[in-house]
Amino acid sequence: MLLRRVIQHFGRQEWTAIFIDFVIVVLGVFVGIQVSNWNEQRVEGIKADAYLVRIRGNFESDLRSIGRREVFWSEVIEHGKQAIRFAESGERVDGSAWKTVLAFYQASQLWQWVSSDSTYQEMRSGGELGLVRDQVLRDAMSSYYLENGSGTAYLFAMQPEYREIVRGLTPQVVADHIWAKCWKQPSTVEQQLLDCDAPISEAEADVVLAGYLADPRLLPELRFWVANQGVALNVVGNYKPMLRDMLARSAPEAAR
Repeated sequence: MLLRRVIQHFGRQEWTAIFIDFVIVVLGVFVGIQVSNWNEQRVEGIKADAYLVRIRGNFESDLRSIGRREVFWSEVIEHGKQAIRFAESGERVDGSAWKTVLAFYQASQLWQWVSSDSTYQEMRSGGELGLVRDQVLRDAMSSYYLENGSGTAYLFAMQPEYREIVRGLTPQVVADHIWAKCWKQPSTVEQQLLDCDAPISEAEADVVLAGYLADPRLLPELRFWVANQGVALNVVGNYKPMLRDMLARSAPEAAR
């Protein structure tokens, strides 16, 4: 209808009316574009907010899992140092052969760690990292997740040779007792190492210890595993301030 009116105005050479029609057309196109842009920005804002909620959940999950690993790995390291001390000096744990056997076995415990990166990987693969408007936060996320994915992942995924050696040398009755009485998994995200009574006599425990020390591979591999766990402990400890900073920057009030 507007086009018919414009043609009529041209035919009558009504220049003022033609100009008004032209302005109406331009304004209509401009308003339409602005409405479309506004709607697109609104949709992107909703998507960005949803991503931020999810990735904050990943940050919080990592902080919790790091806290649990710090406790567990510290206990494994301490057991390993007790076992090394016996191998080097003959000093038993609390003077007990059984507790020393337990230290050797518990030093082989393993709890691997990976970061919760599902949201970041989804955004990255979809080319949607730009939805995070804070450039500092984007850079921090990239540094955190890429470092976990390549630079240090081997620390947290290692299967030590020591684990296979000491468990191969441990009598089955001892191993079964340790899993039943000296280790606990209250949930899928938690492990606990426990004190427990001995299933064998002190004399029998001394025989087990002698078997451990008779294998020349055991002590070097134990030293390596304890050192590796110590490095892993330091690395995840360094991640905590990064995660807290990203949580602060991704808070709803900070993201606006």
